[in-house]
Amino acid sequence: MATRRQNISLDPEVFEEFCEYAARKGIKISTWVNQQMKAFIEQEKKLEEEKSTK
Repeated sequence: MATRRQNISLDPEVFEEFCEYAARKGIKISTWVNQQMKAFIEQEKKLEEEKSTK
């Protein structure tokens, strides 16, 4: 899988707190963001499918 670097804007306090918790669990930010985006895409596809079947 190819990756693409992207700049994102984050609230510094939220970022620091996330890093604190993520580091304890060995989670990388890019891995977590990627998973959240995949979950969002899947949810949106389901919503579109439900709308088209009504």
